[in-house]
Amino acid sequence: MTQQPAIVSIVIPCYNHGQYLQEALDSIDYNKINYSVEIIIVDDGSSDHETLQKLESLKQLNYTVIHQTNGGPGKARNTGINVAVGKYILPLDADNKIDPNYINKAIPLLEKNQADIVYAAPNFFGDTSIKKRQFKVRPFDDLGLVTGNCADGCAIYRKEVWTKNGGYDEAMPYYGFEDWEFWINASKNNFIFHFINEKLFFYRIIGDSMIAQFDNNERNVLIHRYLAKKHSDFFLEKLVKITYIRERYFYDLLRFPITPIVYLLYWLGILENTTLRAKKKYAHYEVNKKIA
Repeated sequence: MTQQPAIVSIVIPCYNHGQYLQEALDSIDYNKINYSVEIIIVDDGSSDHETLQKLESLKQLNYTVIHQTNGGPGKARNTGINVAVGKYILPLDADNKIDPNYINKAIPLLEKNQADIVYAAPNFFGDTSIKKRQFKVRPFDDLGLVTGNCADGCAIYRKEVWTKNGGYDEAMPYYGFEDWEFWINASKNNFIFHFINEKLFFYRIIGDSMIAQFDNNERNVLIHRYLAKKHSDFFLEKLVKITYIRERYFYDLLRFPITPIVYLLYWLGILENTTLRAKKKYAHYEVNKKIA
């Protein structure tokens, strides 16, 4: 779809979402994007006639369409990224859309080596009455990754991140959490995250979508347990730091009534806050771990 070598490869997994796919493609406006892109659509074993018909018509328009048996979003992304030629990767779900400025704002940060992974906030549309599906995206914090995800999968990152991570985990107990595991892996591999605090992609809320089934608390616990077991060293290290911060916090509370003064000094930068203190306290451990 592009005359020049692609800088950004947009990989679109599609499973029975043919009715939305054209909207996703239309949001990739070549006239507004300052960089060359390629689009790779991965059919993840769709059975819906409308989707199969749409994919066939896109092949006729010279879009790259790859078919595979159903393996979930992680496998579909791996399939697409494996053949991608772009220096940077942008996964885009078939039912979502992007603002062209997302790419325009992310690439300069990546090109200047200010980040390896750039992500932004979502603009929700569709069935927005389902409030519990409107997740929060927050600035990157390695400690926070042990309690929950910080970013959606619709991020722009170096292909090197995917390579060093070993791709997306295709063995997750349930679909829909591949991004969280991918970011944990990226953090372990010391890649730099950058959050653009703007709404630069559109996240469609569908009542009967795949992710809707993951509101089950038991499944969330099983996923958390799976990640903690797979990345046990990472979880242990971060939880030790969190425990230290919590102890410092409660110690400060016990010093009331001087606590407000202490927190004022934190805010003014005169005292070091507990998070920074914890990171410095355990910095030598991280250095020794790398040497070992």
